Amino acid sequence: MNVNKLPTEILQQILKRVAMGPEQNMATAAPALRRHLLGVCFRWREIILNMAELWTFVRIYLIKTEYEGKETTFQNALATLDLNLSRTSSQLLDIYWHTSLDGSHVTQLFKVINTRAPFCRWRSLEIDTDFWHSYKLHSIRSDDRFSNLESLKIRWCQREGLLLLINSTISSNFRSFHNIGAYTPADLLRDRISNIMSRATELTLPNFGAALLPPLPPQITTLSIWSMTLQSTAHIRHLTIHLSPSISQFFDHDWSSLISLDVLFTRTQQSHPLPQQTILFPRLQTLVVREGRFRSLISISAPSLVSLRLERGHESIEKANRSLFDTISHPSYTVKSMGKLEIGFPLSPMVLASVIRDFPAVESLGFGFDDSYDGWEVIRHVICERRYVKVEWSERLKDNFMAGVKILKLQMNWILGDDVFENPWKAYTAKIFEDIPGKQLETIRCSWPRGDSWELTRLNWEKSHSKVDGSKQEEGHCAL
Repeated sequence: MNVNKLPTEILQQILKRVAMGPEQNMATAAPALRRHLLGVCFRWREIILNMAELWTFVRIYLIKTEYEGKETTFQNALATLDLNLSRTSSQLLDIYWHTSLDGSHVTQLFKVINTRAPFCRWRSLEIDTDFWHSYKLHSIRSDDRFSNLESLKIRWCQREGLLLLINSTISSNFRSFHNIGAYTPADLLRDRISNIMSRATELTLPNFGAALLPPLPPQITTLSIWSMTLQSTAHIRHLTIHLSPSISQFFDHDWSSLISLDVLFTRTQQSHPLPQQTILFPRLQTLVVREGRFRSLISISAPSLVSLRLERGHESIEKANRSLFDTISHPSYTVKSMGKLEIGFPLSPMVLASVIRDFPAVESLGFGFDDSYDGWEVIRHVICERRYVKVEWSERLKDNFMAGVKILKLQMNWILGDDVFENPWKAYTAKIFEDIPGKQLETIRCSWPRGDSWELTRLNWEKSHSKVDGSKQEEGHCAL
């Protein structure tokens, strides 16, 4: 079917989904993709230019050194910004700000902002550099407020003026404050931007330890901090801790509301005794453990867990494998009932066989490879030929090998594009379908670091396999 014969309304929805990228978010979609769509044909160009929602992510990237002595270049950049803002109609805007201008360039930039994109239209703001250092607060219209701002992410903001202005003008729409790289005095968070803190439900303060963390308002449900908080956690649903806590620090908290946890546990040696009791996370569904430190998992009970992801970080592959093997082999380890397991580093044949044996409920299994040849050798040895090095298997498990796995994800840590690697892996995935009995395994998906990926489903493999068999039979008849 010719796509240009579709009604305009349907074509609009198709182009919108394509332009927004795989995450369906204009803030993460590449502007280059939009430019490619604009160049396809006159009809597509007209549709895209008149869809205001496709222009609401505004990237303001103006660096002083690029325009020194190049006034024409600066005016062209400003004209492009003005044109793109004019296409947004009255839609709310997602602003990414990275500027280092001064003098008349700052005045001209804010003249465009005041005219085309006043603060009351800003839905989200991400700042990569301080734009307040050269712009005076008295230049802002008195009626311009951040009344629709929902999210504020600061990577660098030297002055307090912006935070104070936002704090005094935000409304109940505000919900997300991420202070990622900017130095912010604790008293500023505690006292002077209390409106931001009292309205946010998502809070990211990775540079604040437990001692400096201001009191957490009860409406905070998503928290990302440097070290384990000493405050109440009964209301926290999503928690990220960047500095490795001891598992014992979790015992004195209420985790009844926690749904997801992303943590880097402190390293515990095999000789160090683990706590006698376990920590109950009754509602925990997603758990990410980083830096190859998995032994603390033995002290965790998570009956509702859906997804477990393990990362080795800076730990060596050998140590991460040893830590994982010792953990899942421990008689007190119970975190096994999740349906999704992703391991972001290469596994030895023995560890992969142990994972398949000890996680029978897993429906989606993923693991990584650093080397194409070694990766295939592990898969061939364990999955295709089902030879288990130093791993005891019952006859029942041998007969029901990978019986529950529906999706197999292979994460390749090298760049896609070399046929020497790409074409063999397409053959390898077909070999896996051929060697695994039954039809439980539905999809094999391969992914690469730059976002490239492809997949083979059992249905497509069976179709191609039947065609090959049919052509062989025809050749046989011809030979006779």
